[in-house]
Amino acid sequence: MRNCGGRGVASATLPVDKAGDETGPGQAAMTRQRVVIVGGGFSGAAVAAHLARRRGLVDITLIERRRRVGPGLAYGTKDPAHLLNVRASNLSAFPDQPDHFVGWLQRHGGRGTQPATRFAQRGQYGAYVESVVRQARPLLGSNLAVVRGGVIGCSAEGEGWRLALDNGRTIAADAVVLALGNAPPSAPGFFKSADVPMVNPWDAEGLTRMRQGDVLLLGTGLTSVDVALSFARMRRRGVIYALSRRGQLPRVHLSNAAPPHPRAVGLPESLANSLFILRKEAEQAAERGEPWQHVIDRLRSSTPALWQRLSAQAQRRFLRHLRPWWDAHRHRMAPEIAAQIGKLQREGRLRVLAGEIVSAERQGAVIHLHHRQRGSMVRHRFEVTGVVNCTGASMDLSASADPLVRDLFDSGLVRSHASGLGIDVDAQGRVVSNDGVAHANLYALGPITQGVFWESTAVPEIRLHAAAIADALTQQS
Repeated sequence: MRNCGGRGVASATLPVDKAGDETGPGQAAMTRQRVVIVGGGFSGAAVAAHLARRRGLVDITLIERRRRVGPGLAYGTKDPAHLLNVRASNLSAFPDQPDHFVGWLQRHGGRGTQPATRFAQRGQYGAYVESVVRQARPLLGSNLAVVRGGVIGCSAEGEGWRLALDNGRTIAADAVVLALGNAPPSAPGFFKSADVPMVNPWDAEGLTRMRQGDVLLLGTGLTSVDVALSFARMRRRGVIYALSRRGQLPRVHLSNAAPPHPRAVGLPESLANSLFILRKEAEQAAERGEPWQHVIDRLRSSTPALWQRLSAQAQRRFLRHLRPWWDAHRHRMAPEIAAQIGKLQREGRLRVLAGEIVSAERQGAVIHLHHRQRGSMVRHRFEVTGVVNCTGASMDLSASADPLVRDLFDSGLVRSHASGLGIDVDAQGRVVSNDGVAHANLYALGPITQGVFWESTAVPEIRLHAAAIADALTQQS
């Protein structure tokens, strides 16, 4: 037996199939391809939308645990302070319609000029993705079903699959797409042993329930920035500490949206030599009066190839030593967000720390922490009323407690990527089993494929992967 399962998000405006009856292979027309998409965040919604546009002989079932289909965690926020970190002009769900989101924003985004260069609200983008799925329905008619629930098992049945849901229902599929999104962050061991609760940064109710006082955000990336802005709005007093090993906040996007120079940056195979040349290129760009952001942006289309030609050992070295530097420069803040963060720092409300927490002790409603500054043996003590885990998705899925992911590994359906990031897939996005063979009809996309593609967590890359998977599936129908 082989097993797989999923999680995701579902739209209140979409009809939700709540039936509990078993669907058998004989109930589908022989000429139609039954595709089940597990997960209804952006990745799953994009696959469904691209399948619909191809008008192939497909019946699509999209399974999602949450109420809405499309927003996922990243775009489900209701806080207007949370902005996208990519301009609207690069966020269309369809690569061949680059103005698709810009047009939607012009119709639904309210006041504002130059929507193409705007950093829109994350919640707005969630609504846009919902609309993309809604627009797919007329193309598919009754052949698009949204099922609310979680997948807990997926066993081989002939040349296809049978998925088991947590409500007791089973669904047959000719092909399955795993669009599982980001896994929850893992907590440092000593926080667990000290019985210190950690709040999920996307749990809006949990953040609201936190006691007044100083708080600690573990991580200094974009998630931490969003939470800091939310706390600044909700809490009039108290210090917001943000901690990471290097204490690097995301750098800032240029206010000017002019495209970078088209000249590519050629990097050698050696990781050390590549780093040297990239730094040299940034220095030369500065001498030409060109911003460093253009150097990073010129790399974007080639980073998957650069990543894939590194050995597994070199990839792991990059993740240990260089990833914080890369993430800070690659995943940048909108200028208006950076201005707000700078103001919080100047006011003393946000303090960014480099180093590590070496001990944590909970005493009633107060958590006592000892922090060791990076490069120093000196510790200093401070107290907070809560800790928010903003360290990012845990990409070692082999250690996941999620029953669906656990089952995938236990059954040998999937294996970890050699870098330790997510699962292994081939160049077409087909999942590779524990014995090294790619399944013909089991696909994955999004963050769980970062080990293979590296650039697989942002809309511009996910939409390309979704289109490629849709092409492969419609060719099979």
